[in-house]
Amino acid sequence: MKQLRFGIGIGLVLLLFVGAAAGQAEYYYNNVTDYTYLDDRSSRFPPLSFSSNENITAIEELDAFPNRIVNGKRIACHRAPYQVALHYNGYFMCGGSILSRHWILTAAHCVAGSRGKFKVRVGSTQQQRGGQLHRVKLVIANARYNSKSMRNDLALLRLATPLRFGNCVQPIKLPNSRRRRLPNCYLVSGWGLSSASAKNVQRYLLGTKVCKVTHNRCRQLYQRGGVRIYRQMLCASRLGHDSCSGDSGGPLAYGRRLYGVVSFGIGCANRNYPGVYVHVRKSKRWIRSVMRKYSKS
Repeated sequence: MKQLRFGIGIGLVLLLFVGAAAGQAEYYYNNVTDYTYLDDRSSRFPPLSFSSNENITAIEELDAFPNRIVNGKRIACHRAPYQVALHYNGYFMCGGSILSRHWILTAAHCVAGSRGKFKVRVGSTQQQRGGQLHRVKLVIANARYNSKSMRNDLALLRLATPLRFGNCVQPIKLPNSRRRRLPNCYLVSGWGLSSASAKNVQRYLLGTKVCKVTHNRCRQLYQRGGVRIYRQMLCASRLGHDSCSGDSGGPLAYGRRLYGVVSFGIGCANRNYPGVYVHVRKSKRWIRSVMRKYSKS
């Protein structure tokens, strides 16, 4: 397995992609003093962005596609109007969530080490057609993202043109800080693999219900697999149901509030290992500060 490792950065920004006039992404550094690795490939295929921890299957290596819903059902676009399909050089890659007309939230491992054209599709249950297609102007990954521990696995995408809101295109709210109790169950959605052994991502948007697993229980389960679960992570599972490769970066939602971002797991729907998500409530300060800082970019 090829290893892809990033050092822990200082400040808000790990790396930025700025869309040039022709639409091709360009790199420059910002507020980074110990950025240790940049994959400088220029490939038409999506980057193989999985964890450097050999015990974590953040992304499956399948036919050069890092593509994760198990036992889900097709859902209408208005059930998850915040759902985003992230494309890299024309290929479906990951999920994401609409935060505003200009901002999309996804996982850092979906964009780290990539070089090329990112676009997002919204408002469609099909990841390759329909809805609205928008070019990504700016990619901002959390500077503290660590590909071995998978901590701070978040990235924000600023679009070149604003989304047009409608019945199937709506932003999702961040969790209420004053309500500390988490929902018992959530909706997780995406176009990922329908099983750990599947070879192709789904054509139509699928969704399924998963329920919370306590932090202590999740930590104990993953200890067996040599993986540490941190406080910035949230775990959820349901027997026979899960997110899988290709769902990475997508939403874990209750109603119209976003509680988690699909990050990693050991296998898919593995009864011994719940799905692991970025705990959005614990990342609100970072999300809001980036959106404020780059609101005029």
